[in-house]
Amino acid sequence: MLEARDLHCERDERTLFRGLSFTVDAGEWVQVTGGNG
Repeated sequence: MLEARDLHCERDERTLFRGLSFTVDAGEWVQVTGGNG
């Protein structure tokens, strides 16, 4: 299991996301896709 809590990401002083939390159980997959694919 992978668990992340309250993640925050900034780039060039711009907030990309804040307060992201998630859990990925064994055997599950996660894909994050942005505007550039």
